[in-house]
Amino acid sequence: MKALLYAYGSRGDVQPYLALAHAMVKAGHEVMLAGPESFAPLAARYGIEYFPRSEELLDFYYNDPDVADWLRNQGHDYRATAKIRNRALTKLGEYMAPRFPEMLKELSDAADQFGPDMIIQSYEMWPWEEAHHVAEKLDVPYAVATLFPNVVPNWTYPVKFVPPHWRLPGVVSRLTYELPRLVRPVGYRDIADWRHRVLGLPERKGVHPLRTVDGKPVPVVHGFSSRLVPEAKGWPPNSRTTGFWFLPTPPSFEPDPELVRFLDSGSKPVCVTFGTVRGTDPRRAGELVVEAVRRAGTRAVVIKSRGSIEIPAPPADVFVTDDVPYPWLLPRVAAVVHAAGVGTVNEALRAGVPQVACPVHNEQASWAMRAHAIGVAPRPIRNRDLESDNLAQAIRTATNDPEIARRAEEHGAAVRQETGAATAAMVLEQVYKQQVTAGVSGAR
Repeated sequence: MKALLYAYGSRGDVQPYLALAHAMVKAGHEVMLAGPESFAPLAARYGIEYFPRSEELLDFYYNDPDVADWLRNQGHDYRATAKIRNRALTKLGEYMAPRFPEMLKELSDAADQFGPDMIIQSYEMWPWEEAHHVAEKLDVPYAVATLFPNVVPNWTYPVKFVPPHWRLPGVVSRLTYELPRLVRPVGYRDIADWRHRVLGLPERKGVHPLRTVDGKPVPVVHGFSSRLVPEAKGWPPNSRTTGFWFLPTPPSFEPDPELVRFLDSGSKPVCVTFGTVRGTDPRRAGELVVEAVRRAGTRAVVIKSRGSIEIPAPPADVFVTDDVPYPWLLPRVAAVVHAAGVGTVNEALRAGVPQVACPVHNEQASWAMRAHAIGVAPRPIRNRDLESDNLAQAIRTATNDPEIARRAEEHGAAVRQETGAATAAMVLEQVYKQQVTAGVSGAR
């Protein structure tokens, strides 16, 4: 089959789909991944056909001061931060409005260029990824592949926009999935116009990405481990949990000799990376990390991650680098200090090393809480609350608590036995064959 995958977001959002594409190619399928243009070189390293999408929205989302202020303040008192939230969402909506038609055009262009006979949508940026309309236009099988447990309605995990620290009864959690149906998504007029004018499709009321044209449930593949996210009450038979989709280290990778010398020159360091979304000012973040590492009595490998940490003159016990494949680095460190992006949490889990989570926004906080809940990390520290003292204490706990070490090793051993990307590729192939058999006329 020829499968077109749509993904959007930071590296942690996109790389798992590159891993899925890689696994599908290994299984004998033709695959194109449509994602942010900066990841095209990474896709090329793995021989994956790639359709580059504009990164204007990402640049705005990660760099606008009002949006950054809103992200940092998520988790504070809801009423106290209402003005911050409303200002950011208004600005985000105003910024998106003129760009939304171009984002939709990218979906059409990718399909026109590749000619797929199956569409796979990430659903991480709904409603800004409307790939199900493309599948309807082409009359081909369609599936959702998601990294999150709060896409398919269930009784355990409330819908994605619910703050992660809210504790809701099962029936309330399930009811949260009805709320998005009551609110028209951002850009709905553009979606309707694109659907009619570009795709040539008739008006369809009540369109939902998890339902086909005839109202049947769309197959969903969950790209996470049940070790991290236990099975939810209420997930239907059309959803399948496969394990996380890990991208292998490229065979051509050669580690920096200076980094190798640093790793070999003393005790295991901690790895520190705060991801793409900036929380604390990068220069202050660097100062905090250096002082916390000193107080914790350990060494550190610091990954700058698009400048979220800046250490212009690192001391001898701190090594600063731009990028290192996690499968190579993380088994060589004592713990991972991170912002709790989905990719980093899962990479650290597979490596079997303790974690220290310092989330910036609510999505990261949800993964940080999962890591703490399964015993591989101390209680999370919000990035906005970071000080050298509390970060040092968290590092000491992560690196010295035998129970955290035991749980990290136990979970890591189990996750390393999972074949998430290969299993997902197999499931999607089965979905394709089943839908062809059921009579999807566009399938080949």
